[in-house]
Amino acid sequence: MNFDLTEEQRMLQDTVRRYLNDKIAPLADEYDRKGPLTKADAHRFLKELKPFGYVGTLVPEDLGGPGLTHIDWALLHEPLRGAWAGLGGTVGITSAGTYGVSHFENTALRDRILPGLLDGDKIICTAITEPNVGSDARNIETRAVLDGDHYVLNGTKMWISNGTIADYVTVVATTDRSKGAGGVMHLLVERDVSPFESREIHKMGVRSFPTAELIFDDCRVPRENVVREPGQGLKQTLTGLTFARANAAIASVGIAQAALDVAVRYAKERVQFGKPIGQHQLVQEMFADMAADIDAARLLAWRAFYLMDQGHVCFKESSIAKAFATEMAVRATSNALQIHGAYGLSEEYQVERFFRDARCYTIPDGTTQIQKLIIGREILGMSAFR
Repeated sequence: MNFDLTEEQRMLQDTVRRYLNDKIAPLADEYDRKGPLTKADAHRFLKELKPFGYVGTLVPEDLGGPGLTHIDWALLHEPLRGAWAGLGGTVGITSAGTYGVSHFENTALRDRILPGLLDGDKIICTAITEPNVGSDARNIETRAVLDGDHYVLNGTKMWISNGTIADYVTVVATTDRSKGAGGVMHLLVERDVSPFESREIHKMGVRSFPTAELIFDDCRVPRENVVREPGQGLKQTLTGLTFARANAAIASVGIAQAALDVAVRYAKERVQFGKPIGQHQLVQEMFADMAADIDAARLLAWRAFYLMDQGHVCFKESSIAKAFATEMAVRATSNALQIHGAYGLSEEYQVERFFRDARCYTIPDGTTQIQKLIIGREILGMSAFR
């Protein structure tokens, strides 16, 4: 496994970091206080970031995408999440969803909606979680009942990233709960064709990242919008989560690295007992712990992305990366906040936002505890799930 970057990747990394530091990071605190991004703002930022490969990152060039690798994704999203995690969430969900569309076996549907997504004119999300269903995706309650040329969709989805601003929602539903995995399917719901209700859920962190409750009440979806037939949906859902977990890991690395960077600056400037606090031994210990943790988490995330580039479905590796990196980011941002002392509690300093943002990533795409059960299953060949 060789993590040496190509010359093109080093140029991409340097160019992106300069742009984010100059144009994106200065906006983060202001937008965090405003709350969820509006649809207009999301489209504007998507178009601004498109030239760097942020829109449809992994979509092959022959379908109109940038054709970048999973390692390229890591190079793009670590600094974006550090600069502004809320915007990174909206961009990441849209880009990952666009990549998902590029793999639709329903090529007519793919070809119809993919260009708008790649242009940054449309926004997409995926709806899995429900009020009574989190990690147990095989027990989805949202029903899709075939009625002539339409499926009639009824149910509620919760914690759906981009849910309030999405034009398209890939909904995980079931035709028959008694069939378990055999009834799970995917439907693409177009908001302007098949209207549904959405309600914003306000959060402690990543506040500018739209997160919604979606309510489907006799929502009629054309049969031609079937993405995966009943019985095909669960496997793809679980496979897709391996990428989501690696993405949460690299997002957490970005937030932790940003917290470390601002703590370094503060520790060099803040003087106590006649010297910069960075010269105090216990403060240096915190920096040593943070640096080691961040490096370890980055390598775990890169390993998962590398394996994906090799065509592997890496349940264990992505869960290890997600479990370690998200918990690491909570520790690292907490240390960075502690180094700032009372100022770390103030909204005038970025570090309190980093702490709130980091804390949010231990839960989505499977909690830390769920990741440990997946890791145990992959090691032992014995599942704690029924």
